[in-house]
Amino acid sequence: MINQLLTIVKNNPSAVFLNYKNKSYSYEEIQIQVIHTARVINQYNLKKNILIGIQILDPLEFIINWFACDYLGLISVLINPKLKSTELNTIINSVQLSHLITSRKSVSIKLVNKVNLIFNEDGASIQNCGVSIKPVKKNLIDTITIIFTSGSSGKPKPVELSTQNFLYSFKNWNDEIKFSNNDSIMNILPLHHIAGISAIIRGLLSHCPVYLFEKFNIDNFILEASKQKITVISLVPTIIYTLLQIEEGIKCLQSFRMILTGGGPANSILLENCIKLNIPIFVTYGMTETCSGVSGFWINDYPEKLNSVGKPFNNLTISTAPQKNKYSKICIFGEIIANGYWGELPFNSQFISNDLGEIDKDGFLFLKPLRQDRIVTGGENVNPFEIEEVIIKFPNIVACCVLGVENQKWGEEIIAFIKTNEKFNKLDLVEFCKNQLLEFKIPKKFIICEELPKNELGKINRLKVDQLIKGHEHI
Repeated sequence: MINQLLTIVKNNPSAVFLNYKNKSYSYEEIQIQVIHTARVINQYNLKKNILIGIQILDPLEFIINWFACDYLGLISVLINPKLKSTELNTIINSVQLSHLITSRKSVSIKLVNKVNLIFNEDGASIQNCGVSIKPVKKNLIDTITIIFTSGSSGKPKPVELSTQNFLYSFKNWNDEIKFSNNDSIMNILPLHHIAGISAIIRGLLSHCPVYLFEKFNIDNFILEASKQKITVISLVPTIIYTLLQIEEGIKCLQSFRMILTGGGPANSILLENCIKLNIPIFVTYGMTETCSGVSGFWINDYPEKLNSVGKPFNNLTISTAPQKNKYSKICIFGEIIANGYWGELPFNSQFISNDLGEIDKDGFLFLKPLRQDRIVTGGENVNPFEIEEVIIKFPNIVACCVLGVENQKWGEEIIAFIKTNEKFNKLDLVEFCKNQLLEFKIPKKFIICEELPKNELGKINRLKVDQLIKGHEHI
């Protein structure tokens, strides 16, 4: 994507690209910082296509380092800055990272001897970083970045994405959104997610300014969205629900031209409320392997399709093979498909998702409502088995089953059903989970059960467990 940035600088250098902390940065200013950062990284003598991690919380620094890695022909590996040390080590080992760009505030001491650390704070103090360098040439189909899946179907998988993937994804989105000179984009999503980095790419390719947030706050969000006259934004259902609870939040939602929301079908009651209030919601469906969205629809145009995830975008094909059980695996074909998982066979422009779905007579895609290996909560995909593995290690818990129960605010609320042979303090269990899980993975409720229903093979029957919500003790 660095070539796209450099081309814009030649044609319109003073146009605003990014806004952050009440300061605007033109394309030329970002280019200057990118080249300086590239010269800093270049001191480590990394060869073309070497993998290099980026784990930075500050969104502006993250973006600059991302472009700098592309400038040098390196493959950036985007890493959640909030990962626990054990999770971070797993990510680093899975792709055999030798170098990690990070900040001194967030680095784990346990990593010092495992990877070479490049601190982004040091770049500003380095004035002479050797001779000038030119951008390394790469083909459009070459991998430029790796983004990990959420791990909802097991361990997070490293997805290789190319410039071509981002260009085709933008083309699809532009067909739907039809960006104009009057648009401005706000991104509040994490940049290590495909949804977050895609928002930056859309701003770059549409020449629309992008407003960045480091830490989301409802009051500041409402104020900035109004002040900056934001027109396009991606919001998870949880934030939409929160904004709907206050008058200023409703006015804020109504002020946008387009609100993208994804991560699975949103709660139908939530969407019905948005229709009544004439809020411009565009429901979308996609994944890291498809470089963002592959289908979507305006809910105000199709109120009868609220349980769907819309029609396939242009320049791609979505198919499902009809089976006796109605739903089948979703197959996606097109140039947006990632190169593949790092270290595995290429996708060759075809991806078969673990999601199950069906396409109705009108061409709308519907996902199977319950998928046992994934919970979508607050826009995040969560693997319930990962949570169960942590909880079962807590003293006196002998059995556990974690489910996502439909919830208007969260989409799905994480609930842990547990069998214990002795009472315990909930706060101790929550603290135990906090030490091993990211915050959004911690169950909202813990329900004590005398027994968990099992099938004839003695395994927990997950389909019957959620019936235990009534009549049991919540802790």
